[in-house]
Amino acid sequence: EYTVTDNSGNIATCTFTVTVNDTEFPMITCPSDVSVDNLQGLCGAIVSFTAPSGTDNCPGVTTSQTAGLVSGTVFPVGTTVQTFTATDASGNATNCSFNVTVNDTEAPTIACPSDITVGTDPGSCDAVVNFTAPTGNDNCSGATVALSAGLASGSTFVLGTTVQTYTVTDASGNMASCSFNIIVIDDEDPTITCPSNIAVSNDAGICG
Repeated sequence: EYTVTDNSGNIATCTFTVTVNDTEFPMITCPSDVSVDNLQGLCGAIVSFTAPSGTDNCPGVTTSQTAGLVSGTVFPVGTTVQTFTATDASGNATNCSFNVTVNDTEAPTIACPSDITVGTDPGSCDAVVNFTAPTGNDNCSGATVALSAGLASGSTFVLGTTVQTYTVTDASGNMASCSFNIIVIDDEDPTITCPSNIAVSNDAGICG
């Protein structure tokens, strides 16, 4: 506000406004990426970190987490993006992000049945064998089981021993295998047929 006064005491005033706009964005620095192994039996890991805090040229800056999980919670296997935002009193905002990666290093488990011993099918030198294929277990979902050696249930198994191997593979590529034997034995007796009785006369001059 300015005032002008003349020699006779007459006064006039005028005003104008000076506005200072805060156009400077706050600063925020996230921690480095975090990589950990899963906890035994869990498809994740508890991860703790120090949350970043924003700074600004003017007071009143606030920092909030806008994506991800809070420190000290269980992070799932895989990569979780953690995003924080610093916002100053003028509404200027700056983001930063870092990754929390949990690696699944736990191998799945699989248990095969006991060895199976069967006799050959009647009249055959082999046997049709049915069994329940093993299933795998893992700390994470998505494990698959495949027959990696041998024959499928319901197949015809030849005489002798066939090694059956199953492999379970989880979503992270960890593997485990188990094996059992299918033993086909020949327990069928052979058959024999004799000719009919033979009656002949002795040869001349021979007692036989």
